[in-house]
Amino acid sequence: MLSFGSSVRLAAAVAACAFVAPVYADAPPISLTVSATGAAGSFGKNVQVNATSTSASGVGTYIGSAAGTNGTSSIWNCNYNFTANSTADHATESGSLSLTNTSGSDLAFALTMSLPVSANPSQFTGLFSGSASAALVTSTATAGSGLMAPVGAAPLWVATTGSTQIATLFNIWSPVTRSTPGVTFIGSQSFGSSQPSVPAASFGTNIAFTFNFMLSAGATASFSTSLAGVGIPVPAPGALAVLGAAGLGARRRRR
Repeated sequence: MLSFGSSVRLAAAVAACAFVAPVYADAPPISLTVSATGAAGSFGKNVQVNATSTSASGVGTYIGSAAGTNGTSSIWNCNYNFTANSTADHATESGSLSLTNTSGSDLAFALTMSLPVSANPSQFTGLFSGSASAALVTSTATAGSGLMAPVGAAPLWVATTGSTQIATLFNIWSPVTRSTPGVTFIGSQSFGSSQPSVPAASFGTNIAFTFNFMLSAGATASFSTSLAGVGIPVPAPGALAVLGAAGLGARRRRR
């Protein structure tokens, strides 16, 4: 008799054999993408972020900074401090990052960090969890003046896997302003539990989060965030046929 546990293991094995996934290191390069849009137009930049160190268990630490310029004009500066890990059936990234608008005008930003995953979306569904917190930081360089606001109706935080949206946080939030140097905390939100538990239709070739926000000249947006996912194998058609035949055989033997 084929037990339920044996059935699941058999389905997973057949699904895995049906596709040979690309192989990534446990701490692969993360893609950092920043898009800035203002009255003068749009500017986008993608930076490959490599792990500065990797633990014995394969968890990478990513610490550094990146900057965006348009010719000789500075547009933004981003600092990051993250840990991340990725395999064929799970991925996680968490840490903090900040972005300073170093241009001379208000800009709309889309800040994305994408971690590659060795998975075929057609072979997996997924379970996910995540969190985000945000704050506006101003300094004496602008006499403490600063603004951080939504970009139209876009959520502040959006999580995706491949082309599938997983979840959004801060779907509705109010503009925040400061008139003195300091920090204004916008809030903290999360979905799922301490373990990935919110289902999604796929577990794709990457997990990624994007922060969308308006930021005044000289101000800094500060974030802490996490995103984790596990892949759940989808039985291939051949596996379903095998399971069906095994179940039929078991019923006949019981008769």
